[in-house]
Amino acid sequence: MTSSVPYPSDPPLDAHRCPDCGAGLPPGGAARCPACGLPLTGPLAARLWQVVTGLHAVEVQRASLLRARGELLVQLRALRGVPDAPLGGPAVAARAGEVSGRSAQTALLVLGGVLVSIAALVFTVVSWGRMGVGGRAAVLFCLTAAALAAPLVLRWRRLFATAETFAGIGVALLLLDGFSLQYLGVGGFGAVGGSDGVAYWAGVTAVVSVVSTLYGWVLRIGVPVFAGYLLGRLPLLLAAHAAGYGSLTGSAAAMAATAAVDFGLLRLATGRLARPDRPLPQGVVNLYGAVTLAWAGLAGALALRVSLAAGLGLAPVGGEGPVRASLGAWLPLVPLALLALAVSLPKGFPGLGPAGRRTAAQAAGAAAVVAGGGTLAALLPRGWGAVGFAVPAALLAVAGAARLRRGRFDGRVVPVGLLTVAGGVLFLTSAAALAQLLPGVVEPVTHWRAAWEGTRAVPWSRSVPGAALTALGLPVAAAVALRLLGLRGSATASAEAGLWAGAAFVLALLPVALGLPHPVVVGFATGLALVGGWFLAARPPLAAGVLVAGVLALVWALADRSCTVVVLALGAALAVALTVRGRPAPAVTAALAVALLGGEAAAVAVTAGLQRPDHLLAVLGVALATAPAAALLAARTDAAVARAVEFTGYGLAALALLLSADVPGRLSFELAVTGAAALGVGLREERRRSAPAVGVGLLVAASWIWLALLDVRAPEAYSLSPAAAALVFGHLRREVFRQEGLGSWGAYGPGLAAGLLPSLWALFPDGYWLRPLLLGAAALVVTVLGVRLRLQCPLLLGGGVLVLVAGHELAPTVVQVLGLLPRWVPLAAAGALLLALGATYEQRLRDARRLHGALRRLG
Repeated sequence: MTSSVPYPSDPPLDAHRCPDCGAGLPPGGAARCPACGLPLTGPLAARLWQVVTGLHAVEVQRASLLRARGELLVQLRALRGVPDAPLGGPAVAARAGEVSGRSAQTALLVLGGVLVSIAALVFTVVSWGRMGVGGRAAVLFCLTAAALAAPLVLRWRRLFATAETFAGIGVALLLLDGFSLQYLGVGGFGAVGGSDGVAYWAGVTAVVSVVSTLYGWVLRIGVPVFAGYLLGRLPLLLAAHAAGYGSLTGSAAAMAATAAVDFGLLRLATGRLARPDRPLPQGVVNLYGAVTLAWAGLAGALALRVSLAAGLGLAPVGGEGPVRASLGAWLPLVPLALLALAVSLPKGFPGLGPAGRRTAAQAAGAAAVVAGGGTLAALLPRGWGAVGFAVPAALLAVAGAARLRRGRFDGRVVPVGLLTVAGGVLFLTSAAALAQLLPGVVEPVTHWRAAWEGTRAVPWSRSVPGAALTALGLPVAAAVALRLLGLRGSATASAEAGLWAGAAFVLALLPVALGLPHPVVVGFATGLALVGGWFLAARPPLAAGVLVAGVLALVWALADRSCTVVVLALGAALAVALTVRGRPAPAVTAALAVALLGGEAAAVAVTAGLQRPDHLLAVLGVALATAPAAALLAARTDAAVARAVEFTGYGLAALALLLSADVPGRLSFELAVTGAAALGVGLREERRRSAPAVGVGLLVAASWIWLALLDVRAPEAYSLSPAAAALVFGHLRREVFRQEGLGSWGAYGPGLAAGLLPSLWALFPDGYWLRPLLLGAAALVVTVLGVRLRLQCPLLLGGGVLVLVAGHELAPTVVQVLGLLPRWVPLAAAGALLLALGATYEQRLRDARRLHGALRRLG
């Protein structure tokens, strides 16, 4: 047997001591042991520390196992005098079963109880006629008494599960006793069906529920208590049907009253009637609470159906009128609201957390909104149902906010729940109202084409439902009330922006609902935008309302030319004023001002009767005017504002040029004007690198379009202008701006290639003498300049073109001479040439190296 004592050479299993000598290490670590000098860093030391840590973990586990071993030995030694079990065997752990003993016992007891109950039912129904009256009563009552008395003995013998089963059988037999008594006609209830039978069973279920609950409560048996609790759902519901109130409203009211009684009983069971030494388990309380909640939810669903059907003008429920049906829905909804509100209170229901309390508060708010909304919607004219439900929701939101103002936003469960329900209802009513308002909002869009194409406009009018506008205005009014109550939260800015946007939308539609003329509607929306813009600097969230009003004004104004001109002019003036004031976003308002001025120019041109190219020229004029304006702004104000003006102008210019593509002559003119303006922009220091290139490109494009219109096909007409521009830019980059690392190929290569190569390509199919002459002369000049300036690109490119031109000119003569010579002469000449090259190969290599060095020095 191995000893458990470590060897003397074993290292100490402590990370704070030296693995070799066991001396203590400094708290911050050390490169070597201060006692023995053992290295403690490096790969080998790291591996050693891993081994020490592993050994320490093994020792900890070993100590734990030894401690468990000692405890088990102590327990087994105490059982030495106890006799062995009948089916004893070796001390080996038995294999665990898939079902525990308690579960198997419960399954057997439940199955047995169900079978016994079914047998009793079959006996009562089938075998009843074979016995006399005394025998029948004696059998049933004896069985019931035996079943209810058995738990007393079983509990004394500590057979609690069996006692629960027999108690359940006893409750089932009590119901069968009631069926037997009804069958015998006891108390005058001889009919199994009909109202008398329903009333009889209401009484039976009430008696059995009370008896079963008291029986289980006294004996501390759970099954009869829960059975009585479940049977307690039926007495009031059956009594309502027996009394002639079997409609949805009556059933919902009876169910709501039952839920209220259940809540009171739960409060008593967990409060005054609870035993301090044996309180009810929280799981049992939760189970009963779930039953009560489900019953109350079913009652609320029935009442909700009645209220919605009556309030929204659907078919009357149960033959009642809408108003009467909606008022009847108050009977179940009010108790449900009060019950849910009581549950949501801090001491309303034991063990209910904040989430459950918030849900209860939401249920209370929903019941209140449905009750009030259904009645109000039934009283209002048809089509105003959304308003009926939005009014109590808005009031509920205001009430919740008023309560919430007294505490933190997340510290009041009930107000948050009420606000959540109110917000959900207002969202639904607003969505329904918005769907009805949308056709009236977009109606002017259908008249844009007739207004701007010059066709005869058809008279038109529009309207929006007043009920929908009112339903949409109620959330806005509730939001205003919330702001006045001082509600603060993390989303205050966004909430205020949404408030102003909704208010602007509702107010802009108000003249439409009143049936005012279209210009008045557009003017009112424009006035809203101007007034909001005036106060925008003091209250930035107003920007959302200004944006909504402005967009609506512009969309509606486009259905009329005069309205469009006025709205665009006022919008541009507002944007300029906001830009000058510098708040809230001057760059955005500056870009908006430029865009609106471009639209204004086009609208004025169309209204004046000008043609479409002239409309685009007016827009281009506004775009070109932004260049000097941006230069002035860059010198006097913020650079961001100047950039916004400048680049918005570029966008307008690009749009105007793109829309002019189908008129080539006007497009050429506009390109030339834009190119000249771009060259002017190039005078600014920060635009010297990009603007001239853009300007020259636009001018070249303008010249190409003009040449194409004149049916000019010579390539030189198209290539010389960009070639000249490229040479000028290359010279400026190389000689004036002194760009580092720029050689002759980068500076002059693009320009020379653009000027020489197109003509060289057109040279071969051309049989005329003028192009070779001019091209050769140009190539000669370029070559001479390359030699004179010692530049590689002009020398090689000009020389190459010159050689090709010379070859083109000498080719006919060479062909003619070759045709006169004998056929062996070219072969002999080629052989002699190869011999000469081979004999002077080394010399030519030296000459090639010298030429390469000379060319490199030129570069």
